[in-house]
Amino acid sequence: MKTTRMMKISEPILRRGSLEDIEEITGIENRAFGKHAYDYPELRYMLGIANSITTVATVNDRIVGYASVFFRKNSRISHIESIAVDPDYQGSGIGRALLREVENISIEMKCTKIVLETFEKNQSALKLYEGSGYKLVEHVPNYYHIPYDGSRNAIKFEKNIEMK
Repeated sequence: MKTTRMMKISEPILRRGSLEDIEEITGIENRAFGKHAYDYPELRYMLGIANSITTVATVNDRIVGYASVFFRKNSRISHIESIAVDPDYQGSGIGRALLREVENISIEMKCTKIVLETFEKNQSALKLYEGSGYKLVEHVPNYYHIPYDGSRNAIKFEKNIEMK
């Protein structure tokens, strides 16, 4: 068992997400990112398009985190669009498990590199990616355009991946 800030949990079960999970995923997204969360139509798009795979982490049959990875036709590069873990479960290893899973999925899809962007001040995400072998490749000014809240800078990471 692992301990989070608020509770003890069993190991998460990872499975493919679907549109049936959208309500729980939306709730996690809102709790994790607040006013900067993806909205329902954006999450529906992520879950519904053919060139993406979403993985969910469940604890006691409740979704506590998710990750979406996108693929482009004729490309060996996958793109992590989003990873979010319910704040009650952050720090328990769920984000790391989701990250490993999308890396494995990317390898299955014949990708050799995975990229992502994250808010430059998201310290827990920066620590996760750097600790998982991702390399900072670029600071991206004004990456996140938020009409009611200006814009925010991002950091772009990448990692070479291969079959083990």
